[in-house]
Amino acid sequence: MNPKGLKAEIERRVAAGQLTADPAQSATIEALDTLLEALHAPKLANKASALGWFFNKAKKPAAGPRGAYIWGGVGRGKSMLMDMFFAMARTEPKRRVHFHAFMQDVHARVHAWRQGLKTAKERSADPIPPLAAQFAKEARLLCFDEFAVTDAADAMILARLFTGLIDHGVTIVATSNVHPDNLYRNGLNRSYFMPFVALLKERVDVIELASATDYRMEKLINSDAYMTGDNRYTTFDALWQDMTADQRVEPATLNVAGRKLTFPASCGGLLRTDFDALCKKPLGTGDYLAIAERFRTVFIENIPVMQYDERNAAKRFIALIDTLYDTGRILIASAEDRPSKLYLADQGTEAFEFERTVSRLREMQSDEWLNAER
Repeated sequence: MNPKGLKAEIERRVAAGQLTADPAQSATIEALDTLLEALHAPKLANKASALGWFFNKAKKPAAGPRGAYIWGGVGRGKSMLMDMFFAMARTEPKRRVHFHAFMQDVHARVHAWRQGLKTAKERSADPIPPLAAQFAKEARLLCFDEFAVTDAADAMILARLFTGLIDHGVTIVATSNVHPDNLYRNGLNRSYFMPFVALLKERVDVIELASATDYRMEKLINSDAYMTGDNRYTTFDALWQDMTADQRVEPATLNVAGRKLTFPASCGGLLRTDFDALCKKPLGTGDYLAIAERFRTVFIENIPVMQYDERNAAKRFIALIDTLYDTGRILIASAEDRPSKLYLADQGTEAFEFERTVSRLREMQSDEWLNAER
């Protein structure tokens, strides 16, 4: 095993007190170290056939090493291990991307490709083969975080797209909360999706990270999910730093009905934003549902006390909390006052509806809510 590989780095961090040793991660670490060695192995020269010049045959891209699909419960360290692997991989070019963002990119490129064609006959052609070739030029190693398929349009193209990527020699590594057999479970026309599942199981190593510890949720133990008081800014930021430690924090963009929602800080299934970005802009239930579908835990800071003249923002806040509640999401909030004091108006429908919001905010702080199976 490479003395400078993932295992050695994990051991160094454990010795330094930065990480806790977890034997359940051993198989994943070993598999990723093996993949690193395969990626870094010298490539044999690909000699052309003596008659290749005569027949003018294009050389088939060399096959890349088998990839890895790492699955297990939320907060078990999958993304951390993949990010460490990605940083160590010397393969160039390489790309690490959240799967949801990747599929948005795919659909945008398909649309642009069709718009660039002149005739209806050209536009009816299959855009997936040229798209796969394009992605293969941009990345020989593709790492996907939070692999999940919930959209029928995504399900229909994945088998062909990934076949093209693998045939072009791209090595794929992915993290997911579910085994491949449970991807797109109960989805529309799932039978059309099953060839992708078969391809995935055939062409990458499926590895379960079966740790019993949810490291992210452990950070919430002895922490408040709803913070008020003068120390709320420091406490809120400290919890975000704890829950994103050793993880990649990056901007996130969601496409909703042709509009882009951009947030400066996300980390896998975690989003950090503020009240103004969510409730003082013209957003609606569709936007909040897109956020809830993409993120499991939402950090919202600077929730103010609102008066009647701020009822539009209050109405959006009501819709936001309803959506997060109905989808079972975790809310970490920093607010100017406790829930019952956030909306001071005693007139209008918002005053009545806000009573439900207060009740839900209280329930979402409970241990039962935070520890519920998701």
